[in-house]
Amino acid sequence: MKDKIGQWYKAHRSFVIYFLISVFVTLVDIVVSRVSERFVDVVIANTIGVVTGFVIQYFLCTKKVYAGSSVKTAVIFFITWLFGLGLANLIVYLVRVQLFDNREGLIYYLIGKGASIAIPFFITYFIRKKLIPAKKD
Repeated sequence: MKDKIGQWYKAHRSFVIYFLISVFVTLVDIVVSRVSERFVDVVIANTIGVVTGFVIQYFLCTKKVYAGSSVKTAVIFFITWLFGLGLANLIVYLVRVQLFDNREGLIYYLIGKGASIAIPFFITYFIRKKLIPAKKD
């Protein structure tokens, strides 16, 4: 079993590290966006959280997942981030405003935020994997 886990980790090392960085960034994003909701609209608060997460994620990923930072990497990362931001805000809007009719409460927040994190995570990961060279082990 231990050998299988080790083999799986070796085969998917980049994804595991990217995932762990994303979990950390997500926690930062959630805290920042939830606090920001006290001062601004939910979509703006979500944007503040996502922007904060983007900056942290870019620096960590170019150190640990991708083959360093270059202009091409920065441009791809930024464009895929913009796409992910648009998708995340659309999901937050659809869930929080349309589906739950602007209801307040932690459960509505978590459902909207969870969907806005999970869906863009996978889409942007696979786009970036295709377009940005991976770090060599």
